[in-house]
Amino acid sequence: MRKPPTKTTIIAVLITLPVAALLLWLVFFEDYSRGFDAEYVGSAVCGECHSSIYPEWKRSPHANMTRSPTAESVVGEFDGGSWMLPAEARRPLVDELPAARMYQQDGKYYMALRHPVNNDYVPFEIAYVIGYQYRQVYVTREAGGVLRRLPLQWSTRRQEYFPYWNLQENSNPTLEDLWQQMGSQNSAWNLYCARCHTTHLQVLEKDANHTRAKTQWVDDGIACEACHGPGSLHVEYFERNYVNRMAAFLNSKLRGDDVAYVANARKLEKGPAMSVCARCHGSDILMGSTDIYRIYEPGRSREGRTNDLSAYFQQTALEPGRNFPPTTEVWDDGEPRGIGMLFRSMIESQCYQEAEVRCFDCHNPHDNKLPARPGILHASAISDDYCLGCHQQFRADPQAHSHHEAGTEGSFCYDCHMPRILTKLASGVLETTRTHKMSSLPSPANTLTHGMDGSPNACTLCHSAEGAQWAQDYMLKWYGDNQAGADGF
Repeated sequence: MRKPPTKTTIIAVLITLPVAALLLWLVFFEDYSRGFDAEYVGSAVCGECHSSIYPEWKRSPHANMTRSPTAESVVGEFDGGSWMLPAEARRPLVDELPAARMYQQDGKYYMALRHPVNNDYVPFEIAYVIGYQYRQVYVTREAGGVLRRLPLQWSTRRQEYFPYWNLQENSNPTLEDLWQQMGSQNSAWNLYCARCHTTHLQVLEKDANHTRAKTQWVDDGIACEACHGPGSLHVEYFERNYVNRMAAFLNSKLRGDDVAYVANARKLEKGPAMSVCARCHGSDILMGSTDIYRIYEPGRSREGRTNDLSAYFQQTALEPGRNFPPTTEVWDDGEPRGIGMLFRSMIESQCYQEAEVRCFDCHNPHDNKLPARPGILHASAISDDYCLGCHQQFRADPQAHSHHEAGTEGSFCYDCHMPRILTKLASGVLETTRTHKMSSLPSPANTLTHGMDGSPNACTLCHSAEGAQWAQDYMLKWYGDNQAGADGF
């Protein structure tokens, strides 16, 4: 009969195992550089190890941003679809025919535009479809290698085609105008737009007029390496031995170290961290800066790439009343206005400038339509708790600050400090969404000066019947002359 291990044996084992593990660690653990230059490997390689996060990302709008046309990816009407010019833009007799016809043939998708001179329909085969949540863009491949954006897009809200850029610029489309839109430099999708809609776009050749191009990218859509940087060294490091995996995991969780050879925005300083999102969502950039944004790379690559875009976050002046280009709209009071200014509105916020607010505090970075935690994207007790993490002085009695009954509209932080004043036409319908300038104050005084059309404010967005003077009287009654104190800064 085998004797049970003695107390001495147990103690010896307990001492030996950690010592052995430490020796194994010291012998086999490979240190890694914080600065690196790696190659891109593609999201499928990432999915081999990251088996829980990969499916989450795979179903996200980011992952499905750029796709080949299939029955699953196409949301527009290509089964006998058509689009007519608006009545006011039609020429008598000539424009009684559709300006465009959309159809399928031999498993391929086509948008045929009527030519303004000979009236013939010229077919354009769809090479890629872009987006699907709000609208869908269609691009065709030209002989010179340019992927050209076609002028009609599909609105998921309106369930019809519409000329997106004419709507943005408030102009009536004509056949001539639709064709001219395909001659603009920024209609060369793979030279202009694809930097945000693909991963690691490389422009190998192009001409000055954007009529010839040779480009390539690693992944369709916004994939893992678009946010985490190139992964070849990361893959090689963890493939070499299991000690690296164990050590890196412990170092990351216990000491907050970087994971080897990839970027994690949560562990980067403010500028580099926010650059991960700004690369695409900071759209108020100058035309001359597009290549800077294109060669940006998350992380700490040593050569040839920009890792921090924060110097360009506020590149475009907030000129009151600015409305061109359509991505840099500004209210008459100088506040960011259009959806293209959403990231900019956050950068203007005191919450960003004076604290450590990040996009991924609220938005799930892997499935970007989901919240980072339930409830945080809405005016709720959950989002209030996030705000009160810094603004502790209001936690005990928030009603004394909001002057609205707890749990009702107007009592939540978002209601007053993130009002719906950003306009968007993404779906072909004028809508509003929340400004991300979280330190925004209700400003009925500005509304009195510029009107609701030039300076909307949180008070009169809800109390539209009472008007701006009524709201301003209450602001003075509640907060006195020092209304800046209303946000706690």
